[in-house]
Amino acid sequence: MNSLLENRVVEIEKIADDMGLDYYPINYEVVPQETMLEVISYGLPTRARHWSYGQSYEYQKMQGEMGFSKIYEVVLNNDPSYAFLLDTNSDIANTMVSAHVVGHVHFFKNNYLFKQTDNKMVYHAAERAQRIENYIQRHGIEAVEKIMDIGFALDRHIDWHKGPNRTRYKKGEKYFKKTGFDDFDDVFETRGFSHKEVAVKNDFPPFAEFDILWFLVTYSRVLEPWQKDVLEITRQESYYFYPQYMTKIMNEGFASFIHAEIMLKLGCVEEHEYFDFCKIHEKVVQPGSNKLSINPYFLGFSIFTKIREEWDEKHKNGESDIDGLQRIYQIVEDEDDISFIRNYLTEEMAKDLKLFSYKKIKAANSVDAIEVIGTELDKIKETIVKDLYNYRSPLICIVGLEDGILQLEHTTVSIGTLDVKHLEIVMKYVYDIWGSPVNLKTVDSEGHIIHYTCDELGFSE
Repeated sequence: MNSLLENRVVEIEKIADDMGLDYYPINYEVVPQETMLEVISYGLPTRARHWSYGQSYEYQKMQGEMGFSKIYEVVLNNDPSYAFLLDTNSDIANTMVSAHVVGHVHFFKNNYLFKQTDNKMVYHAAERAQRIENYIQRHGIEAVEKIMDIGFALDRHIDWHKGPNRTRYKKGEKYFKKTGFDDFDDVFETRGFSHKEVAVKNDFPPFAEFDILWFLVTYSRVLEPWQKDVLEITRQESYYFYPQYMTKIMNEGFASFIHAEIMLKLGCVEEHEYFDFCKIHEKVVQPGSNKLSINPYFLGFSIFTKIREEWDEKHKNGESDIDGLQRIYQIVEDEDDISFIRNYLTEEMAKDLKLFSYKKIKAANSVDAIEVIGTELDKIKETIVKDLYNYRSPLICIVGLEDGILQLEHTTVSIGTLDVKHLEIVMKYVYDIWGSPVNLKTVDSEGHIIHYTCDELGFSE
């Protein structure tokens, strides 16, 4: 970082403090594009190697080379936080980005979802990457990557509300009869039952279990300790990334709002630079060229700007003890994208932003057709947030263990049916690490119940 940018960062943080922003200390690094792409692809500065990260790196590189995307910064949720700025950015671009970063870091420190995450993940991920590297040296890259493949196929099947750190189900509660699954029998102190007796239906697990990775890591009888460790590392990192997925609109909108506020107050910017800033800012918060998707920076920035205006007016008229900026800080603490859109996207804003709801229809020629549903506010809101539920994965839970067969159930059939090709791969993964047959219950598009099974004979309906 050159001296000009260093001095500007000092002034930016002074303005941020005066605005009442509360953020972790920030370490800034100005890096070449290759380093930036690596951090984007891995999600962290140091993370266990896997073929999918290389694939992501090449994709991000191609997007940049073809002019489809422009990377300005990467900032990590950590205490202290780490911000990577691109060395090919102009000084005014990196000045704006530094102000943008402060907004993100305030969000990381104060939002209710991020408060539940590991804010030392940068260091923990590096330690875990070394453990996995040791496993690679001991067991070979193919064996380790196979387990990582399984982990990544299941890493969104977590239960955020129960958290990443859990213990086994309580001992002494006889959730199932003795079946010869000795590990389970010891856990639940069910000694004395006959080995001929079968599992009691739906008594194990004691409730529908949505954290599939946790269950398999905790109760699988065929996984080796190193394999469980790799899967648990994947699971822990999934919990770390979950809030980022659930607050994309809010987080980017708030950071854009903050950088605009700070830049307006930054006295060290030359007049010609300010014009350049306006052009960069406009690119960041534009609606986007695709009419079927919306730029999260634009949507979040627009909503926060409207909230600021409304609450400043209320404060001015004596209707509120807090002004618009204070109200925005409250919202940042308490909301995620689903509640943010539902609570603060108004009819007037939807009309001004020309929003509409739509659905995709599978056409006869296998090309998706688009049907515009309308401009009703509630439908627009649900169209925006529909992909946020359950980490954008089908809601599947473990509901029982019957005759040694692990029973799973797809519980969100109203949202859509399962992709059978993908389902076959994932069920084979579950069978591999569970070590016994796996059955999954779902419903087809016509409402008929379907059972899929994976056992030693393979995948079948």
